[in-house]
Amino acid sequence: MQDTRLHFPSPFPHLKPHNFPSPSCHDYFSPLSCPRNFHFPTLSPKTNTISLPPKPLKTPEIPSISSHHSPPPPPRSQQPPDSGFQEKMLYLDSLGLDIFSLVNNHRPIILSASLTNIKSIVGLLTSKNFTPREFRRIISMCPEILNSTPSSITPTITFLLREARVSGSDLKHVINRRPRLLVSSVKHCLRPTLYFLQNIGLEEEFK
Repeated sequence: MQDTRLHFPSPFPHLKPHNFPSPSCHDYFSPLSCPRNFHFPTLSPKTNTISLPPKPLKTPEIPSISSHHSPPPPPRSQQPPDSGFQEKMLYLDSLGLDIFSLVNNHRPIILSASLTNIKSIVGLLTSKNFTPREFRRIISMCPEILNSTPSSITPTITFLLREARVSGSDLKHVINRRPRLLVSSVKHCLRPTLYFLQNIGLEEEFK
């Protein structure tokens, strides 16, 4: 069978074909295939400290006071424990004692002393022939006597008369000089002291 293809003359007879190298796949994809070097900033090993502004102090919240809450009642003034305090003060004042000095300087004694005991002490000392003036002097030197009882003072008087051999006429003199003897314990104070003075020859100190 004969070749039926038609041959047309070249429109550019003077141009010779050139042999160009055929492009390879590498040439087409060279921009993609070439490795790219990316340059990243180098991180410094030193940590950068970012200073923050100081945190403002939190203002404490003040609780709101509701209208239905009533204010607390004012504190009550301390009242003397003895219900007959006024009567007791009037009685001490009738004896000529400085009640203001007693209340200011010996408040616990005055508050705890009962009027009944005070009258009993006054009656006991009066029976031993102590005058009101001597009584005032004794109380001013030893106000604790007002808080004692006849049952606690009688053993002391008995000790002075029997063991210390104080005469009845000298009893007032001894008590006026040392009224604190009336509130001293016979067992723990007066008797050991008397024995000590007797051993060193100073027994007369009790007289």
